[in-house]
Amino acid sequence: MRQPGTERDAPEPGQAQGPLHGLRIIDISTVMAGPFATQQLVELGADVIKVEPPEGDIMRFSGPSPEPGMSPIYQHMNRGKRSIVLDLKQPAGRAVLLDLVRGADAFVTNMRPKALERLDLGEATLREVNPALVYCSIVGYGQTGPYADRPAYDDLIQGIAGIPDLVGRSLRVAPRFVPFAICDRVAGLFATNALLAGIIQRQRSGRGSAIEVPMFEASVYFVLVEHLFGASFDPPVGSALNPRMLEPNRKPYRTADGHLCVLPYTTRHWHAFFDIIDRPTLRDDPRFVDFATRRQHIDVLYRILDETLVTRTTACWLADLDAADIPAAPVLSVEDLQHDPHLRASGFFERVPSATGAFLRLAHPVRIDGTRVGNGLISALAEDTEAILQELGYDAARIAALAAGGITRQG
Repeated sequence: MRQPGTERDAPEPGQAQGPLHGLRIIDISTVMAGPFATQQLVELGADVIKVEPPEGDIMRFSGPSPEPGMSPIYQHMNRGKRSIVLDLKQPAGRAVLLDLVRGADAFVTNMRPKALERLDLGEATLREVNPALVYCSIVGYGQTGPYADRPAYDDLIQGIAGIPDLVGRSLRVAPRFVPFAICDRVAGLFATNALLAGIIQRQRSGRGSAIEVPMFEASVYFVLVEHLFGASFDPPVGSALNPRMLEPNRKPYRTADGHLCVLPYTTRHWHAFFDIIDRPTLRDDPRFVDFATRRQHIDVLYRILDETLVTRTTACWLADLDAADIPAAPVLSVEDLQHDPHLRASGFFERVPSATGAFLRLAHPVRIDGTRVGNGLISALAEDTEAILQELGYDAARIAALAAGGITRQG
């Protein structure tokens, strides 16, 4: 049986042999926060074994797909992972999971802790099987507070973390969600970082660790970097709200044919902008001579941007702003992103074969030593069950018996 920290003989087909090659992660998480965390690990070369229930991760069926169980969201968050099906509600399925844990470096879950305890798969149980295990639990709320047992989904966490309120205040409308699952992925990134820290600590001390990543606290941490503001001090020196982030004119500006984000920031930027719009006398305007005076009269500057940018096309403005080295960027739609020249040149969209044609895969943004990490393919439900069980030393008869008993299934 493989010991934690040792390498497999070779990476699985389609898996990048990145800096985490040799680490094995058992992932029983579903939906988004946990899978997003382990996706970062598999892209960096870890062997992530995704343990799915017999019906599969629910995200396999979230969205259109020509192949059943292969939704686009699922594929974007689970490529490169190996899929094994186990019914953890049955003792034999639990026993197989414990065998997997014995040879693992880390374990990731986003099941509610009480549900795990009912299955006798809590941290203490797994620690008995593998004392060096890094156990990472992504929960809705920290387990020492009164919200510990509440269910958590991205919409709920966005709301309680203050995000819709901030969006509503900014737009001068009722509270609104951010239109993507930001809290799930914030928690996932916190989990990735913490898990890697746990691995490093174990390499130094030989001890495993129990990591708890609460979505609520992680999201509030994310929000309050900017919006604790004057309330950061006791006594407060001002509002908790950062006015810069909520100014109604902090927005993309309309051009003659679209919208443009423009951020003249330094005195040099503003001087160059005043020259571009043929108003050089504004350079000496006492309201705009330095950062402090511009801050006091920011509404006037926003109004100048608003009134001026609408007179020309986005392309014309970008040409002049880029030439003057003034920070600016066009407002692209999701559809535009697929044709963006920079993303195309950097190889961000990768066309990989699928059963019905091709799938547009998102390349991991990180490069190490000039090479982009990750290139894993997606596994169908239970596709790797037999290979994984064989690695545990199970013979064909035992594997067949598990399948016949509904404990597992073979892809």
